[in-house]
Amino acid sequence: MKSPLRCLLLCFGVWLCLVWQPQTIFGQGNDLIISRMGLSQTRGTTFLTMLLSRAQQPRIQPVVDRQSPKLIIDFPKARVFDVPALQMGDQQLVNQVRTMAIPGEDGVRIVLDLVPDRPYTFWRSGRPGPVGGYQFMIGLKPDTELDKAPSPGLAVDRPPSTYTREPVPALPPPRDYPIRPEAAPSPEDRRTYETALPPGFEQRRPTSGPMSEIYQLMPAAGPVLAFLEQQGWSVDKRAPGRGGSQGAEKFTLSSSRFPELSLKIEHIPTRASGGPAINLIALATDRLADPVAEKYRGKVDWDMAKIKANYEDIGDYFDDGLKPLRIKLREMSKAVVLRNFEFYEKFLQAAAPQKPGLVEQIDKHIREKVNKRFEGAQFTESERPLVILDLVDFYTIRVYFIGG
Repeated sequence: MKSPLRCLLLCFGVWLCLVWQPQTIFGQGNDLIISRMGLSQTRGTTFLTMLLSRAQQPRIQPVVDRQSPKLIIDFPKARVFDVPALQMGDQQLVNQVRTMAIPGEDGVRIVLDLVPDRPYTFWRSGRPGPVGGYQFMIGLKPDTELDKAPSPGLAVDRPPSTYTREPVPALPPPRDYPIRPEAAPSPEDRRTYETALPPGFEQRRPTSGPMSEIYQLMPAAGPVLAFLEQQGWSVDKRAPGRGGSQGAEKFTLSSSRFPELSLKIEHIPTRASGGPAINLIALATDRLADPVAEKYRGKVDWDMAKIKANYEDIGDYFDDGLKPLRIKLREMSKAVVLRNFEFYEKFLQAAAPQKPGLVEQIDKHIREKVNKRFEGAQFTESERPLVILDLVDFYTIRVYFIGG
């Protein structure tokens, strides 16, 4: 009787040794996580830099189109954390950077919408991050060989000083892709826009010193700035804008009437000659005063060394450390928005008066039941002005005014 038992135990021991492997800090079975991404420019080269949870090479596909060229970067079986759905470009080679799901596939797609008729080459590079993870970078550089058709070249895994081009399809003749500059609104469109507004609405503007200064930077936002001033919002902090760009400014506002809400306003002038400035007004629930919110604010800023000290795997940090807090924050943020929905309604009407269905659209998304399986959701609610509803942790509405 003892011999079969010994054989069974021996077989079980052999099987355990074969299948069990010690876990590394980045578990092999976890999805790739893209935790940070940013665009910068140095000495004429545009860099898209992102932090990955582990080393992985994406699929990169240039889209050759005279009107709307793109560079598409796909990370299959990946997910994002703390990466905005839309980032502004450098206006030299990149108009904007969009992050979305890969259509029909599980993974993350990053789209660089490029400036038309700007020949360029690009390369990729990767290395271990200084505090863990994997730093992946794509560099884009203007192509100075003006005698060639405006089509991209590709160099893979080489430093920018030694890159080599590979042949890519040339652009079709211009007649196949006529260049159509954006048309100004027709008189009919203009009349439709004006009749949808209260008399004199377009002339509304703030009157106080700091708010009037913001208005000088973004006159197209005059009605919503006047509304915010009327509601008691004031400027707490004024600082240089992102990247230290000349003329870029950032403002933080608060109101004693809405202590759980924050407003951030940013003005980003374009570097391209004659190009439009980008202006952002973001309304968020991130001033929630609650132990859950405080814990999340502290934990979300952990560096890789602290994550490793507290979690065996980076996936555990996101799934066990942050996700439960995010679910609670989404429920709390939902309650804050609904308590103050009259203010939200008037804010949206002032920011996008030509979009009569916008309030109902956002109200519908806010009231939807929180899905605990997902990290959250982002919705593009309007294109002109661009309105993005972010329901990831603290609920945020971002309104972009392009130009004036």
